[in-house]
Amino acid sequence: MFSLEQESMEILLFVYGLSFFVLGVSVLFARPRQSEYFFANKIWLLGVFAISHAFEDWISLFEYIHPHVKFVYLNYLQSFLLLISYVFLFEFSRFVIRKSFLKSKLKKQLKEHIIYKFYFPPAIYTFSSVSLLFLIYLHPTISGINAAIRYTYGFWGAFLLGGGLFHYGESLKKSENIKKLRLYFKISGGAFAAYALFSGIVVDKISYFPGDIINTQSFLDTFHFPVQALRGLCALIIALASIKALGIFKLELVERLNESYENIKRFSSNASHQIKTPLTALRLQIHVALKKDNKLEDCRHTLRAIDTEIVYLQDMVSNLLLLTRMQNMNIRDNFKSVAVDGIVLEVFEEYSIVAKNKKVTLDIGTLDYLKIQAEPTLLKILLSNLVDNAIKYTPSGKVVTISLVKSVFIVADEGIGIPLDKLKMIFDEFYRINPPGKEHIKGYGLGLSMVKKIIEIHKAKIRVNSKPDFGTKVYINFKNQS
Repeated sequence: MFSLEQESMEILLFVYGLSFFVLGVSVLFARPRQSEYFFANKIWLLGVFAISHAFEDWISLFEYIHPHVKFVYLNYLQSFLLLISYVFLFEFSRFVIRKSFLKSKLKKQLKEHIIYKFYFPPAIYTFSSVSLLFLIYLHPTISGINAAIRYTYGFWGAFLLGGGLFHYGESLKKSENIKKLRLYFKISGGAFAAYALFSGIVVDKISYFPGDIINTQSFLDTFHFPVQALRGLCALIIALASIKALGIFKLELVERLNESYENIKRFSSNASHQIKTPLTALRLQIHVALKKDNKLEDCRHTLRAIDTEIVYLQDMVSNLLLLTRMQNMNIRDNFKSVAVDGIVLEVFEEYSIVAKNKKVTLDIGTLDYLKIQAEPTLLKILLSNLVDNAIKYTPSGKVVTISLVKSVFIVADEGIGIPLDKLKMIFDEFYRINPPGKEHIKGYGLGLSMVKKIIEIHKAKIRVNSKPDFGTKVYINFKNQS
């Protein structure tokens, strides 16, 4: 028969608390604020749980070392820390569970699911608070209060968090470190599920089921070692797996910074090249004008050409600044409800004149009602760029049709089309196809790169079908936003 000595029990309780303390400090001081993973900005909840639970456990250690020292207030402080720690764990698990539901392909059905609705804060916290008070009423002692907290928030918080992490790890998009991150999520998820059993079910002995049968004393009598040993093991596994996952979050941030640095280098190089071209043209025109005696009409012609180049430069700089803003600001924080069909009508009215001047027919096909969460200015820029491109590359006498069918915006033209081997490059910054006979069309290769960025910000999807000499169809799907 195995008998744990007092010194071993003290070490066990200390390590148990230390594991959670290290986890809490790691999460709070190294949490990945800029990570793309959905729970990165909420992981501080796990940190508060871990630190408060560590101090609660160290109070247990103090009571174990000094069994004859009785501080009533210390017992209440321990119960308060236990409640705080498990409520924060419960809130983190609630957040993960609800977000994990939204990652499913069946999210529309799941949004109507009773579990998703039950985990809405007013419902779940009303139910859990009533349950907590009822269990305390059944056994109104310190051990009864602690058992009620463990049953109500400890078990369900840890168990559901374990399931949520395990499930969400499978839904992560592929990346360089995704296999390792999935493994750490599964390890943490399994450890939390086990911790839920050992910490949320095996409690101090109380007068009602299951605590009157399954408790710390019956566990010790049955297995001949304390349940705190398994709690400590779970805490250690959770801490190690979580710290490893935090390390991957840091690698993710470093990779994104490196990618941003390379993008900035490429962007700056391309931008300087593109700006030099109109500046050179301006300087050449001015030099030619200065070298000879020009008539008033010639001067006006030169000034008009210079004015055209300046407008071209202004547009380019404005678009460069907009692209930079989109790369450096969290635009999604300023989203509001926008009627897409209204924006489509605005774009149609503005570009009808442009199309008419080019002798191109601009039509509206289907126009369904659609409201999404969006930034209205960027949404208008997105639709305007697509319509402007369609008109530019459609010959006179042909038709451009814009439609909004359910959640899909469509621009269809009868233009020159795009070669298949060029389709993948049309969204690159400063890239222009420049087909033969169309060199006169002004542009700087930023319109579609802005389209791509705006689509990413709004979590929409784009698809382009094109055939040379037959035309192009562009589909923007806002389904994830509707």
